[in-house]
Amino acid sequence: MSTLKDLLVVAEHSNGKNLTASTDSPESVTEKDRQLIQLLIEQPTLTNAQIARKLRVSRQVVSERRKKLERAGVIQRYIYWNIVPKLGSTKHFEIITDGAQENEIEELTEYLISNWKVSLAWLSGKKVISGVILTERKNLFTKIIKDEFPFVGDIKLQSIQFKKFLGQRILGKRKNRQHLHEIAKREAMKLSTKKSVEAILFSIDPKANSIHLIALKNRRFHPYAAMTSTDRMSEKTYVHINYGTCEILKEMMYNRRKSELIRDLKIIFARDNSKERRIRRLLRLARHM
Repeated sequence: MSTLKDLLVVAEHSNGKNLTASTDSPESVTEKDRQLIQLLIEQPTLTNAQIARKLRVSRQVVSERRKKLERAGVIQRYIYWNIVPKLGSTKHFEIITDGAQENEIEELTEYLISNWKVSLAWLSGKKVISGVILTERKNLFTKIIKDEFPFVGDIKLQSIQFKKFLGQRILGKRKNRQHLHEIAKREAMKLSTKKSVEAILFSIDPKANSIHLIALKNRRFHPYAAMTSTDRMSEKTYVHINYGTCEILKEMMYNRRKSELIRDLKIIFARDNSKERRIRRLLRLARHM
């Protein structure tokens, strides 16, 4: 994704004759570039494909123009991680430290950022580390932090729900299990149009208003050692999608933290009967482990 330090400067002048930006050559920024920048300001989460459709150009053109604007310093690259829509899992935390040294607090902060889904972290006092985390396992988080860092005293976790984040309004409305199932089927059918996808698994969580999909691909189309993921909103519902292979799914069964995710999965699409039978065997095995 790209945004935002110099974007506002560019946007302010995008309708005038003179373009002010952090590039030495104003002529290098075209009208399409200005439109691209304006789209990013208004909707930071847009993908290259979505921008391409809006600008009526190819995705490759958008990718090349974004890279050129980044190199010129007109826009900046960053990772947009949209955890906000997952209702019930986004939590505010406060970690109270007892007599910790500055280097110990720094070590704890680095651990949180590197090992947990922490989107924000800050020091709200000499002895307090605060932040926002995505987790459904409150007790596990508390136990691990206290075990790893003996100087930690009290830990407070409170569920929160954002209404607006990075310019995006968060509209979440809980749906019943049947409605979530229908949304999951529609999302799965979209994924199944890709020939590389051999099967799709799913689970739903009405309490969190969320859907989890796993698209299993042929190994030729997923040359990675672990699953990749993406997030989206569909009909005001949070959808988390993993991409992987049967081999990766099997490895997850023997990981204590990941095996729990597999036990709730069901098959929603399989390209052929043999693939479906293989996955059903894996799921049965996972439920008895």
